[in-house]
Amino acid sequence: MKSPDPDSDPDTPRLRDAVALLPLLAVFVLMPPVITLFAGGHLFGGMPLIVVYLFGVWLALIVAAALLAQRLARSQAAPPAAPAAASAPPSLPPPASLLAPDEPRPASPPR
Repeated sequence: MKSPDPDSDPDTPRLRDAVALLPLLAVFVLMPPVITLFAGGHLFGGMPLIVVYLFGVWLALIVAAALLAQRLARSQAAPPAAPAAASAPPSLPPPASLLAPDEPRPASPPR
């Protein structure tokens, strides 16, 4: 049995893509042409709309980065599903130290 590959999870490549796209999204939403859309004289809660936009985007990016980092760490830290005994080839007999003293030793395979 093959040991599980972290890339075998179908969500992992999509998650890595999301992690790679987050900085690009941040650059786009913080570019001057986009920011100037909110630079009018409008107020929101007594504050200029541009200030609310900048701090809102900043907070949203921090929360998104934290959630993506948590999910990515969880997907990479998944325990392997294969048992440790499956790593040895099945044609080899168990080591003599693992056999009980009264247990007969298996015949060696022909070479």
